[in-house]
Amino acid sequence: MAHRLVWMPTDEILKKVPCTCIDGRTQGIRYSVAGGSFGLFLHVLARLQRTQGRCLQQEDVDQYMHLFATDVGPVYLHSDQHTIDRIFARMGLESDTRLKQLTVSQQRSFCELATTPEFQGCGHIKLIMQNELDYQVPPTLVTRAIKAFFRLYFAGTGNLMFDVLAGRHQEESVLLLEEQFSKNLDSESALLLAEPMDQDQFFCHRPLKQALAERFLRAIDQAGLPGLDESQWPELISAHNSAAETTLNKLAPELPVDHIRL
Repeated sequence: MAHRLVWMPTDEILKKVPCTCIDGRTQGIRYSVAGGSFGLFLHVLARLQRTQGRCLQQEDVDQYMHLFATDVGPVYLHSDQHTIDRIFARMGLESDTRLKQLTVSQQRSFCELATTPEFQGCGHIKLIMQNELDYQVPPTLVTRAIKAFFRLYFAGTGNLMFDVLAGRHQEESVLLLEEQFSKNLDSESALLLAEPMDQDQFFCHRPLKQALAERFLRAIDQAGLPGLDESQWPELISAHNSAAETTLNKLAPELPVDHIRL
């Protein structure tokens, strides 16, 4: 099936367009990776932990997430309406409650529930929380990252995007965008899906994922925070690709995979 694709400057994409999850229900102009930019953030920090030989504390995770949001691009995390309804029901709230209406105490309760696999609406993040050996991301790090996200989100920090998707999954295939000529994605332009888009495919944009991860790692270096040697970057990207494939194999093993190579 044909999809409408558009070229945009890579700088503009990474700073302004949310790196959404590969979920086919996502609307609008976008590029996507497993777990969205939040999922990519998790894999970067998990690699940092292993390299440093220590667990990142909550204040460390807060600092890295704030850096991503302010210097790299939108931090995108999603759930689904059914999961949000269950969280609100557990809190004794009506289903039409809006997150912006929560009191400070209710925000804390929401955050505590959102850090449990039972109330995680992103399939990729939920699998990470339940399968540490497969994904090599410790559950404690996931919990701290979710807490960091919602603390910044409720505080009104810019570039924190929480999307609540409606309806059921109806994807019929997986679409992987692998290559874009020999362009330097960090300085020129890139191809991405534009609206309208049929909601029949999981979509993953691997070249832009690499550009986003590299931009985050450069921002870490420039901020003087502990980071990764550049020689480790390709292995990090490969690990995230493997994690995405693990999720698709668990959630949708029967779906055909289409590759776009330009």
